[in-house]
Amino acid sequence: MVSILSEVDPFIGVDGPGGCLCGPYLPYSLVRLGPDTLPPHTTNGYATGSPIIGFSHTHVSGTGGLSRYGNIRVTPLVGAERLAWDGFHAQDECASPGYYAVSLEPDGIRCELTSTERVGFHRYTFPSHGAARILLDAGALIQPYHAANDYNGTPPRCIGGIIEKLGSNAVFGRGDFRGGWGHDHPYSVYFYARASRPIRSCRAADASGFVTPGHASGPNCRMLLGFGAEQMVELQVGISIVSIAQARSSVEREIGTKSFDDIRAEAEGKWEKMLSKIKVTGGTAVQRTLFHTLFTRLVCMPTDLGTNDEFPLWHSNVRHFTDFYCLWDSVRNANSLIALIDPEVVAAQINCLIDVADHTGWLPDGWIAGHRTCMQGGSSADILFAEAALKELPGINYEEAFRHVQINNEEEPSDVATCGRYLAEYRRHGYLSTTVRSACVSRHLEYAYQTWCASALAKKLGCRDLSQKYESESMWVWNLWRESIRLFAPRDEKGRWVDPFDPAYHWPDRWNDPYFYEGNSWQWSFQVLHDIAGLIRRHGGAESFIAHLDAFFEKGYFDCKETMMHIPYLYHYAGRPDRSVEKARWVCERYFKSTRDGLSDNEDMGCQSAFYMCSSMGLYPVMGQDLYLLTAPIFRCTEIQLGSSGSVFRIESDGDSADAIYITAAELNGKALDRAWLRHSEIIAGGTLRLCVSAKPSDWGSHQPPPSPISS
Repeated sequence: MVSILSEVDPFIGVDGPGGCLCGPYLPYSLVRLGPDTLPPHTTNGYATGSPIIGFSHTHVSGTGGLSRYGNIRVTPLVGAERLAWDGFHAQDECASPGYYAVSLEPDGIRCELTSTERVGFHRYTFPSHGAARILLDAGALIQPYHAANDYNGTPPRCIGGIIEKLGSNAVFGRGDFRGGWGHDHPYSVYFYARASRPIRSCRAADASGFVTPGHASGPNCRMLLGFGAEQMVELQVGISIVSIAQARSSVEREIGTKSFDDIRAEAEGKWEKMLSKIKVTGGTAVQRTLFHTLFTRLVCMPTDLGTNDEFPLWHSNVRHFTDFYCLWDSVRNANSLIALIDPEVVAAQINCLIDVADHTGWLPDGWIAGHRTCMQGGSSADILFAEAALKELPGINYEEAFRHVQINNEEEPSDVATCGRYLAEYRRHGYLSTTVRSACVSRHLEYAYQTWCASALAKKLGCRDLSQKYESESMWVWNLWRESIRLFAPRDEKGRWVDPFDPAYHWPDRWNDPYFYEGNSWQWSFQVLHDIAGLIRRHGGAESFIAHLDAFFEKGYFDCKETMMHIPYLYHYAGRPDRSVEKARWVCERYFKSTRDGLSDNEDMGCQSAFYMCSSMGLYPVMGQDLYLLTAPIFRCTEIQLGSSGSVFRIESDGDSADAIYITAAELNGKALDRAWLRHSEIIAGGTLRLCVSAKPSDWGSHQPPPSPISS
């Protein structure tokens, strides 16, 4: 039987905007170990063909903006003592879940990496000639590929640290850093490194070069370790954001006396267990490889810090996470998919966000290294909370969640850049005017949907008056609807439309557009998920809305970005699920390739991955709601393990031909199903959805469109 791990290629999406990782990590692990190359590269620190400069232990995966992390770098060397080199040519590079290997030429060093949740395990096989050395760099950072004036952050830099030898075979230390996407607050990364051989020589260095003592401090401190003529040296590096003692404890607890091969086998076992939560049969080899590879990206971030363990700011008996990078991306679809296979981890992440708000006063949208990041469009946590409540995910304090949702809807923060909303302006006009000089229209659209989510959560909790109030305010969304162009557009504080206005215009730096964040009016004007019925009516009915969607795709306005992922599925609401599957298949085929540059945009904390996975399964979630839209899957059979319940939801298709993309009939648990959507409650207990598919479209699912939460 072929192992599911053989259908994972960690090199897919590492180059270009995808920015994914090829080195070993585990689901939600603190350590994400892997190769770093000389710039230029994306925020993953790696680019195919560029010289490798070492292997660092902290990485983000699939993010945009300024780079962050790349801390505690290890570089094997041969020969004379040195602190600088031109990098190494990568030869015989290979990777699989939990494992990475490469030969560094011309030195001929074979490097193998594996990891646990908090320890990076290195195995270096040196050539027989020359002294074996390892350089530990406590001040390492991935350098930015954007200009220094990039948005939402400052260039990363090391501001301090220490490094010191301990006993015959260990080194410990700390690096202090600032900068990167999201915020400029300082953070520290601690490490404890244990070598398998005695350290025969030790030279410490700081930013100026080698220093006399056997330790160093300050920015960019390093240590060069010599191992003589040893041909194999293993190094186990524990990482902590709390203390050196925590880092050492992780090495002793997670590694102990286990070998490199033991740890690699354990990592493979953990990935086998995770990937088996969704089993697919059929499709092509490329489709299965894309599916399983993207599954590993779906569960890469955020980082699980445990309970009262790796979180340095306070102890509250709440399981904590960091590197929410960001909810603005993941709520589009990733959190919904994870809620099916692992509702426990979604509940834990929600409780973490509530705990952060309890201690800091506001819900974060991004939460990185103990600090909130910029608010890209209001509070996406409101969407996550409403969806969890509608799906009745257990283990969540929904009353406390709603208290913070109310704060978002009722209080203006002192720093709107990092929390809350431009509430005074929004309530004064019933819209965000151009006096808000940052994405005023797209923020307005997101505020409106988040307000509807507040209404849905209030209703679930029995707060009828607040539910009605917030539902009414969510309809302010139409205050920026410009009927003459049938799109959303900016207005000034006196209610005048901005003229001239080009709804197709993209600012060169799209994150600084005064009207639309990372998009234009055409692309943002489908963001009315609480009133799709009202959107269709304003376009003149279903046929006109279909024509508008067709024009959107024909004009080339679709871009595979997080804010547009739902658009191919909006044909469902106009009674044309057959058109939805056509567009979804087109997106999967055009924008997802099994190549190193196979993603067309940042992976974005599972958003790109979830789009492909859900579209492949034919089960696409609507964010903030308990709704899933059905299309013909590319797989003959999909089995979804529903959390720890033991229940399984099966999707069976009577064909997986590339041409048989239209559903002609369906049965749910043996009963005929004539609608192209399901509620979460129809899935979560388990069961079987059987689909008949054809190469010719039918009218199946066209007579009962998905419900629009509001029908204005």
